[in-house]
Amino acid sequence: MRMRRLMLVALLACVATLAAHAQANSDADTESKIIAMEHVWAEAFRTKDPSALARILDDGFVCVSSDGRLFTKAEILEDVKASDSLQLFMDSMVVRLHGDTAIITGIFRTTALEHGKPFARRERFVDTWLYRNEQWVSISSLVTRTGD
Repeated sequence: MRMRRLMLVALLACVATLAAHAQANSDADTESKIIAMEHVWAEAFRTKDPSALARILDDGFVCVSSDGRLFTKAEILEDVKASDSLQLFMDSMVVRLHGDTAIITGIFRTTALEHGKPFARRERFVDTWLYRNEQWVSISSLVTRTGD
């Protein structure tokens, strides 16, 4: 009887280890997907492609820009069409998973034209993603300027 208990405990420990390993792999896959969608977002601005961005933004999406303005999904898609971004680099991205919600923080650097004049800007972002209907969609974004 004691031997059966030991075997049962050992079996349960193995199952728990496998489940934890599978969850870690799943989390890493999800983090990679979220980061990839952030790159889709940046590329959509660079190439002026609102349809690519429309697929990853929830219909109720809201964004607070670095100057405090509030944007809806429709306004962001219009902004993409008018974008004068020449380059957009993203780095320092960290994804934190909370069930069916993911929060990603990072920094992006933009070089673009504004009123015909070139500028460079470095900003920090916090984007919230929700897993809904078998896909990840962005539900909100907050952008702040960095001190650099």
